Amino acid sequence: MLKKIKLNQGWLAILVLLILSLVLHFWHLGKISEKIFDEVYFVEFAKNYLSSVSFFDIHPPLGKLILALGIKIFGDDPFGWRIMPAIFGSGLIFIGFLAGRELTGKVIGGIFSSLILFFDGLILVYSRVGLIDIFLAFFILLSFYSFLRFINSRNLIYLYLAGFSLGLAASVKYIGALILLIFICVLIIKKMPIKKYFFSLIISLIIIPSLVYISFFLFNFGFNASFFSQLIQWHQQSFNYNLSLSEGHPYASKWWSWFLLLRPIWLYFKDSNGDIVGINGLGNPLAWWSAIIIIPLLIWQSARQKHDSLIILSAFLIFLLPWAFFKRVLFLYHAMPSFLFLTLAGGLEFSQIWSKSWGKTLIVSFFIIMGILFIFFLPIWLGIPISQKSFYQRIWFKSWI
Repeated sequence: MLKKIKLNQGWLAILVLLILSLVLHFWHLGKISEKIFDEVYFVEFAKNYLSSVSFFDIHPPLGKLILALGIKIFGDDPFGWRIMPAIFGSGLIFIGFLAGRELTGKVIGGIFSSLILFFDGLILVYSRVGLIDIFLAFFILLSFYSFLRFINSRNLIYLYLAGFSLGLAASVKYIGALILLIFICVLIIKKMPIKKYFFSLIISLIIIPSLVYISFFLFNFGFNASFFSQLIQWHQQSFNYNLSLSEGHPYASKWWSWFLLLRPIWLYFKDSNGDIVGINGLGNPLAWWSAIIIIPLLIWQSARQKHDSLIILSAFLIFLLPWAFFKRVLFLYHAMPSFLFLTLAGGLEFSQIWSKSWGKTLIVSFFIIMGILFIFFLPIWLGIPISQKSFYQRIWFKSWI
């Protein structure tokens, strides 16, 4: 009975968190009528699908198609542009709970992971603008959760869901396909009997994702005799653009600086009758700076053959280190997939010390501070008008402006 009560309390906590998340994501969602940052591109691309206008974009189709669905249902206005990211951003909080619970084997581990996601500014900001990065984050985490669930339950339904979600992630941005490397790491670390599941693995992790990925390009080229040649040509153009892009940008940042939060992006900035209205893609400092402690801790635990720590460390690095080899301009939002696994790492570490009295004190203090920072930075995450004095109180470093 006690266990059932604790379980119900855990689900009640995540339900409350989801409701709060929906409120924050939908509050004044369409108040800023101008297009925010790269909405000038992605919203127009989405509208091109609705009007059957040909265009080229370096990313696969799915992200823009999801935006197009929101515009089709809710209208061609700021609310319609942003509603789908708001829905997926709220869903990400729940998927974070499921993934954290699956990783740690504890409901409390899932709650910790989802709390970190909830209190983060980068996740909040990209859940409220008509861009595609939150879709990528959602499908990556859904795929990871599904694969972990398969590993723990050996239920093939979750393996196929993992493969389907992998295809969806890659169909938003093809860097989402890196989740496949994480699956390989999990199979090795968990010592799965690969021969037993060989054909299921091939179908779910190769064939299904490939079919899903290719199918979305039908919205670009239609089904015709030259479809595959057009598909190949598109990828050549896309890869060439990504590899040769050398233009600078005032908000560009180096990959190694992301978790130090040295250069966030102002997606929107306006002086309104002496007040500042701004939207800054800045992560919650406590969450992001915790990487300075959590990543070395994961390395130490991995050396001691703690499998869950090694899995999360591998996932974090798989989505971070490849950016070191890109010469193109990079931005803080490219760190979002790695940040997802940092939140799971936080849930893992916290769940291990929650039973200790000092652990409870540490964790409660962590989330109190994170909550205070969340409230403090909320005006520049939601675009709430503030005085110039209040604005500069939130600019901790020169590189933040």
